[in-house]
Amino acid sequence: MHVKAEMKAIGYSYLNKYYNLLLPKLGVEVYQDPKAEVESIISYGASKRRIIPGARKIIDTPYDNMVVAIKYQGIRLHFFAAIFQQIDVAELADFIKSKPNAAYNRVIWYLYEWIKGEALPIESLSSGNYIKLFDEDYYYTLKAGDRDKRTRVINNAIGTREFCPTIRKTQEICKLEKVDVYETAYEQMQNLGKDLPADVIGRSINYLYTKESKSSTEIEKEAPSNKKMARFLNAIKNAGLFELSKEKIIDIQNQIVEETKRSDDYRKEEIYVGTTIRRLGGVDEDVHYIGPLAKHVPSMMQGLLDTHDRLMMDGELPSLMHAALISFGLVYIHPLNDGNGRTHRYLIHDVMKQREPKHKFIIPISAAILKNQLIYDSVLESISRPIMAMLEWELDHDNDNRAVIYNDIDYMYRYPDYTAHVIFTYDMMNAAIATDFLGEICLLLVFAGVKKAINEISDIPNNKLDTIVSIIIQGGGRVSKRKRQLVLEHMSVDQLKPIEDFSVKAIEEVKGKFKIDVIKVMCDE
Repeated sequence: MHVKAEMKAIGYSYLNKYYNLLLPKLGVEVYQDPKAEVESIISYGASKRRIIPGARKIIDTPYDNMVVAIKYQGIRLHFFAAIFQQIDVAELADFIKSKPNAAYNRVIWYLYEWIKGEALPIESLSSGNYIKLFDEDYYYTLKAGDRDKRTRVINNAIGTREFCPTIRKTQEICKLEKVDVYETAYEQMQNLGKDLPADVIGRSINYLYTKESKSSTEIEKEAPSNKKMARFLNAIKNAGLFELSKEKIIDIQNQIVEETKRSDDYRKEEIYVGTTIRRLGGVDEDVHYIGPLAKHVPSMMQGLLDTHDRLMMDGELPSLMHAALISFGLVYIHPLNDGNGRTHRYLIHDVMKQREPKHKFIIPISAAILKNQLIYDSVLESISRPIMAMLEWELDHDNDNRAVIYNDIDYMYRYPDYTAHVIFTYDMMNAAIATDFLGEICLLLVFAGVKKAINEISDIPNNKLDTIVSIIIQGGGRVSKRKRQLVLEHMSVDQLKPIEDFSVKAIEEVKGKFKIDVIKVMCDE
C-alpha cells in the first residue's frame, strides 16, 4: 500500500504544536513538502506558507527545529520565552554540547540564559569568533551591542531582557527609514515660499501645539476642562527638556489627567480597556485589551526606559522608529491608572525632541491619527488581539468589575514585534505634514494676504479685522448675506468687492498649487 507523503510543519509551526504553546501563527509559516524541488512561497488563506524542498535534511526534534526556526524565520523572542518555560533543560544542554561552536546552537544557548537569567550546564567557550544575535540584514539592531564571553555572542538587540521589541527590515520599512519627517516638513515650507513671514511661522507653530493637544484628547473621546487642556499643551511644548524616567512619566500623567486621577506610582492592580454597553436589564463591558499583570509592570517599564537609554546612547536607529517603540511600548504595558493613551502620544514628541532638539516645531501626529482612527485601532489590535485570544480572564462583577487574570503570558507583552507600528507612525507623520502642518501654514498665508489687502484700503481695529478676515475665508472669499452688514460697518461696498475678488483668487491658488482647502482647514479649527 502506498502512503502519500504530506507536508509537515517545521520551525516555529513545529514548535508551536510540539510544546502545545497555542501561540498565534506567524504571517509566514514554514512547511516542508517531500514533493517540492525548489523553495517557494504559497498563499494559505489570509496568510502564507514558505515551502522547503523535501531534499533538505531536517531532523524531527524540537531542538533541530529551533535551528530551522531561526534560519528561516528569524528570532521570535516570545516563542523562545514560551518554549523555555517548558523545555527539558538537560536535553537542551546536550543538544548544544553536541556542537557548542555552531552558530545557531550558540544563539539558542545565549537566548536561554538571557531570557531565563539562568546558566545552562555547559562549559564556557574559550575560543572562536563572536557572532551577532540578530541578523542585521533582517532586523534593526544596535551598532555595537553587548559581548557575552561565555557564548561568544554579541547581543545587538535594541531592547533588554525585561522589554525587547523588534522591528523587521521589510521592503516597506527600509524605504521609510530614509525619510526624515522634519526635512519633509521643511521642504514643504520652502515650496510655500523661501521667505515665509516670521509671524506666519510663529502663529502656525503655536497652533500646531494646540492642535496636537486637542486631537490627542479627542482620540480618547473626552471633553477635557480648559485647565487640563492648558496643562497638556504646556507638557507638549516642553517635550524633550527632561530625562525620560519613571518620575517624569508619572509627572506627565499628572499634568494631563483630572485631579482625582493623578498617580504617584505605577498601577498596583490589573487594568483593561473597554467600552460600557448598556443593554435592556443591565450593563456589559466590551473589553478590548487587558494589560500585563500588575506585578510585571515595574520590570517592563524599567526595561522600556533601559531600551530608550540604549537607543539614545547608540544613536543608530532612526529617531521616529525610536519614538514609535517607546510610545507604543508604554501604551501596551499600560502602567498608569489613567492617561496612558495621551502619555503614549506625548512620548512620540518627547523622544523626537530628545533625539533632534534643533527642530523648533512639532508635527501634529495626533490630528492625523484622529482622522485615521480605524487604522490606528487595527495597528493596536495586531498586538492586543493575539493577547486577548490567549488570555484567560474574567471581570469580577462583585468587585467593581476588576479584571481577574488566570494565566501569565508576560512574554507576549515583553517581546512584541512593532514593525507594523513603525510603519503606521511614519504614515501618520507624513499625513500630518501633508494636511495639518501644510494646511495651517497655507491658511495663515491666505489670512495674512487678505488682512494686508484690507489694511491698504481701510483702517480697522485689529480684533475686528481678524473677525472680518475669518468671515471672508469661511465664505470661500465672499461675505455671506447674513454677515454682510457686519463687514460693511467697516468698509464700503466698493472697497469690499476687490477684497472679495483677491480672496477668492488666493484661496483657489492655494488649492490648485498645494491641494489644500483653506476653507476646510479654518472650519476644522
